[in-house]
Order: sequence, then C-alpha cells, then structure tokens
Amino acid sequence: MKHSIFIKLTTLALLAVVAVTGCKKTPKNVTPIPGSATRVGPGGGGPPIVPDTTPTPPLVTPGGGLIGTGLPPGVGTTPIPPIGNFPPLTGQGTPPGGGSAVDPQLFDGMPMDRSAFAANTIHFDYDKAIVKASEVGKLQSVIAALKASPQNKLLIEGHCDERGTEEYNRALGERRALAIRERLAKAGISPDRLRTTSLGEDAPAALGHTEAAWAKNRRGELVLLKPKN
Repeated sequence: MKHSIFIKLTTLALLAVVAVTGCKKTPKNVTPIPGSATRVGPGGGGPPIVPDTTPTPPLVTPGGGLIGTGLPPGVGTTPIPPIGNFPPLTGQGTPPGGGSAVDPQLFDGMPMDRSAFAANTIHFDYDKAIVKASEVGKLQSVIAALKASPQNKLLIEGHCDERGTEEYNRALGERRALAIRERLAKAGISPDRLRTTSLGEDAPAALGHTEAAWAKNRRGELVLLKPKN
C-alpha cells in the first residue's frame, strides 16, 4: 500500500516538472538590435547585449569646419593645409623687382605732382573768388616753372570751408579755380595747359570748426602735371 502511494506521488511530480519546463523554449539565432532590451537565456537571464556607442568621426569640410555641427573652421578640427603655392592676385603685392604695384594718381593721363607747388597754394577770403594782392606773388614761381617746361601742364583745384551747402561750395570752388587760371593766362601761360576742378568742401586741409581751420580750407591748390616717362 505504501509502495503504490509513493509511485503515484513520484508520477505526479514528474508530470508537474514536464508541465512547467516543457512549454518554454530557448530562442535560437537571435540577432541583437543595438539599443534594444533583448536578452538571451531562460526567463530573459544572461548578460545584456550592450549597443555599440563608439562615436562616428565627424566629417570635415575643406575649409576646416564640421558638417552639421555649426562649429567655425579651426574649432576642434585639424585645419587642412592649402594645396599648392599660388601667386597673389593681379594688382596685389609687390611686382617682380620690387617697387609699388599701384600707378601714381593721374589726371588727363598725366601723373600728378602735388609737392612741386605745395608752397604756392592761394588762399581766399570768406565767400570770395578773387585772388588777393597778397597772394599774387605766389604765382610768379609757378609761371616761371611752366614757361621753362612747356611739356608740363597745371591742374588748379578750388576748395571751400564747410559753411554753406554742398552745391554752393562746389560752384564757389570752381569760381576760385577759374580766377587763378585767368591770372596765369594773363601772364602768358596757354589756357590749353591749364586744367580746373572743384572739390568744394570735400577735401579740407585742416579739420575743425574754427576760423583758423576755415581760413586754411578756402584755397586753390596747384598740382603739376608731367608727361609719362
């Protein structure tokens, strides 16, 4: 009697074990997805699959910046050195053999020499375009130089102080230049060699809002024009 009861209990225990473990199957050939919570092993046990978090190196533009980062060139990157050794653009840098790459300022195709008659600037009274007697003597050395070098010409610039409108000062500067031209023409300089222009108040000789500065700006400048060599 005891033996049969033991057999029955053993049989029930075996059936219970089969019922619990027989319906669970271990997955096979599972492909892990990076970042997922998939685990291999009964009941989800076993070591977790850790996704690859190694950062992908950023792409670098030819200018040295990072694509999609908004970082300026040279920040957090190794700059790419320029390729080749290119010459400077035309008109820049020093030309072969040294010297200046910029031609001197020209007027009517002739180089301008402002230093030749810098001491002979004619000054005018306020709102006047008459060459004063005290200024006439400055023209004598200019007349002599032009007669000695008939190939040269003269540019006469009329200037004003800052008072008055821009249009008025432009016209006043022109009258001042013409007044000097008339003096030189009467002294025997051909009018064909004399050029006039007005800069009005745009090129002051002295800065400031005083009578001393205004007196320096009411003037006629004489610029020597020489043929190109």
